[in-house]
Formats: sequence, structure tokens, C-alpha cells
Amino acid sequence: MKRLLFLLLWMVAAQAGAADTDAWKAEWARTVEAAKKEGQLVAYGGSEITRPEILAAFNKEYPEIKVTTVGGHAADITSRILAERRGEKYIADIIASGPNAPRSLYLAKALDPIAPAFILPEVTDQTKWYGGKHWYTDPENKFIFMFEGSVSTTGLSVNTNLTKPTEITSYWDLVQPKWKGKILMMDPRGAALPTPLLMLYHDPNVGPDYLRTLLTKMDVTLFRDRRQGTNWLGVGKYPVCFYCRDLDVAQKQGLPISEVPPAQFKEGGTIGGGSCSVISLINRAPHPNAARVFINWYLSRQGQSVWQRVMNTLEVEPSDSMRIDIPKDDVMPDARRAEGKKYRVVGFLDQKPLQALLSEILK
Repeated sequence: MKRLLFLLLWMVAAQAGAADTDAWKAEWARTVEAAKKEGQLVAYGGSEITRPEILAAFNKEYPEIKVTTVGGHAADITSRILAERRGEKYIADIIASGPNAPRSLYLAKALDPIAPAFILPEVTDQTKWYGGKHWYTDPENKFIFMFEGSVSTTGLSVNTNLTKPTEITSYWDLVQPKWKGKILMMDPRGAALPTPLLMLYHDPNVGPDYLRTLLTKMDVTLFRDRRQGTNWLGVGKYPVCFYCRDLDVAQKQGLPISEVPPAQFKEGGTIGGGSCSVISLINRAPHPNAARVFINWYLSRQGQSVWQRVMNTLEVEPSDSMRIDIPKDDVMPDARRAEGKKYRVVGFLDQKPLQALLSEILK
């Protein structure tokens, strides 16, 4: 009797599994056919989605879907999309970039939830992604999908003639008396808060008390001209800098500048925040089926392998996919997650409390 009951249960489970397989395959076939009829896709964003090598790999699989891309600075891309929509022009289908541009679109209610667009089992199966789940960077956890999980930078750099990167092993080191008057920082009161600073505010090991001490007691010099700050660091006017930019350019010019690697920090590593790339589905998309086909291909093992290889070897931008079922040999060391190490994943970060703190202490 028990064997018969087990056999019946097995048959029911097998039939249910077969039905699920038939369901996604049928949905995928319908979507691909509809996408071919649409014949095109309009993708906005950064090199994450505009690199010709990525698009060529997609078109090798789906040659019937012509991809038009619109690239540029994140703020410019966002402004363009919103301007188009104000003029009742709905041109963009998807956007892939760093997190700031899609967040602006989220606030403007210009995005659709993206999970309903996932069809392929290798995309919907959350065990294939870091931490066994899908990660998002919007407060509702459904609009801005994080597909990159590179180890975040510390945001710190040093003049190696004055300070060795190994001398700093914690953010708290920099509130010791020896560093008073010797620290540079990009002025955080600009148009957008530096994401590493936002991550520090929300880090339980650092937080608002640390930032208050740093900015009120350490005589930090603020700069707004990014080239000036990096130049001051390079010529030795200051030994340490928070959020100096274009360090690779300065290094090529022979300036003694080096980033402080996150691996040596006591606070532990993080992934996400400003060091992540995301993809979003824009609502009222003119080519919704082509958008779904591209999203599923892009987030598949094949798509993420192509993206990861192109970004690291051709774009030369350290990039580690959130997928854990693809090889990581091509990921540049600065971005690669260490096997077996747990990282704090930074998704949505509320800017308001940090803005309030900065308004209070930087008058």
C-alpha cells in the first residue's frame, strides 16, 4: 500500500513538473515570436548595455531584433527619458547602468516591476544568484534589479610617497590625532551624494557618529573641482583623500597615487551601492516583448558571462556578476568576491538622514 501511495505521489509530482516546464516553454516561445514581430529594442544606459560586443552576442541568438542604444552620462540619460515622456514620446524600453539613473526614474514612476518579465528558469531560479536571492536597489525591491556584485571600493586613496595603503586598515584609523588637517574629501554637498559616503552612513560598523567626528574634529579640507582634489593628492599637499576621482588617469601621468584596497579593512567587504550595475524595465515600453527577451538573455548564464568578460577585458572595468554559476576567472582582482567570504549587500540606501546630518554639521 505504501509503495502504491509513493508511486501515485511521484506521478503527480512528475506531471506537475512537466506542466511547469511546458508552461514556461510555451510562454517563452510566444514572447520570442512577438519580439521578432516587434523587430527592435531601444536600450538606454552605460557601457553595461551599449558595448557592441554585448549586443553582437545577443543578436547572434536573436538576429531579428535590432537593438538601438542611447548612451551617455547617467544624469543626461535620465533627463532625456523624462523629457521624452513629458512630450508623450515613449521611446525607451530598458535601461542598464549604475544605480542612480534608474532611481530617478523610479521616483518619477517611470518603471515597471521587472520580475514578471523573468521567464527562463535559469533567471528565475534564485539559487543561481549570490546569497540565494534576487537583489534590488529600490525601496520596494521590485523595480531596479542588481546584476553586478563587485566588491565595493573604500573610496580612499593615498599619496604613496607620504602614506602606504597598508597603514590604513579601518575607517576609524582616520579619526586619530595624527591625521588631523591631513585629509581631503570631495564636498558631499554637490548635486548627488557620493555613494561610498552614503554606504558609510548606513554601515553599522561606521555610521553617523563616525562621520560627525570626521567632519567636525579632523579639519578635513573639502574640494569641488575633482581634478584639483586629485592633483593636490598627487603632488603631496595632502596624504589621504576621500572620493578623489580619475585616479587611473593620474597614475598614468606618473603621480604617486594608490587606492586603499577594501580587502584589508576591518569593517569587512560590501557589494552593491555605487559599485553595482542594475537593469530596469521602463513602463509604457514600445517593444515590451523584445525587452523581455533581452532581459532574460542578459541575465542568463550566457548573457552574464558575455557581460562579465566584456566589462573586465574590453571595458577594463572591474565587474563581478551576481550569478554564482559562471566562471570568475576573467573578473579583475579588485572586484572579485572571495570564495567563502560573506559580504554585506547594499541595496537601497535612504539619502535623507545623511543629507540632514551634512546640513547640520557643514554650514
